[in-house]
Amino acid sequence: MAGLDSNRGAKRAREARAALGLDPTAPLPCLLDAVEQRAGLPVIVAPLPDDVAGACRRDGDRALLWVNGRQFRPRQRFTLAHELAHAWCGHDGHEPVDKLTTFNGSTTNPYELQANAFAAEFLVPRAAMERLVDGEPSLDVAVLIAAAYGVSTPVVVYRLKQLGLASPKRLAQLEAEVREGLHEDAWHRLGCRPLDDRLGALQHLPYLSPALDGTHLAASLRGDAALDAGDAGAVGRLLT
Repeated sequence: MAGLDSNRGAKRAREARAALGLDPTAPLPCLLDAVEQRAGLPVIVAPLPDDVAGACRRDGDRALLWVNGRQFRPRQRFTLAHELAHAWCGHDGHEPVDKLTTFNGSTTNPYELQANAFAAEFLVPRAAMERLVDGEPSLDVAVLIAAAYGVSTPVVVYRLKQLGLASPKRLAQLEAEVREGLHEDAWHRLGCRPLDDRLGALQHLPYLSPALDGTHLAASLRGDAALDAGDAGAVGRLLT
């Protein structure tokens, strides 16, 4: 059963889809466009340390979202949705950077629980899952949903468990098949293709949202200027 923080995060995700004019059940082909253009939040996609997924830094009403551009596209999409959650939910912006362990189910931080639930609901809404899953889902069904919604198959299996859409026996089977890598074979066998999201397809890193053009931070990240104390603090916190 989902806890209070998970329920709160999922509710805020549904509210965000509505406020941003997004279909309540449809996939989001380009999450980067949705965050930059609809939510009006600047994004930096940069080559960060391997164990860092991303971060949200807030200064009053302003927020800056970071994503590790070295990670595979579904991971980048989940990370960006997670960082959007921190900004959308008004989290204080002083949380540690989000490492891969933030997403593996071991965190007890209420803000991170909310952000994980927000990201899952924002990317793969409950209403869509309930419409697409009829009976006990096979691995192929999980893979096809993952491809359609731009998430990883483990995320879909977790959603099946979270939403009670598969029996414990079937969930155990799906989890075992994922551990064996059978979902990767199914992806190729079914002819799945990644969503046309600019995330994961950026040719040059760091990528900075156009809203950051002309800022000292943009110049410093591109190597055209020295960091001042404020910028150095922000970047330093990200990489610790």
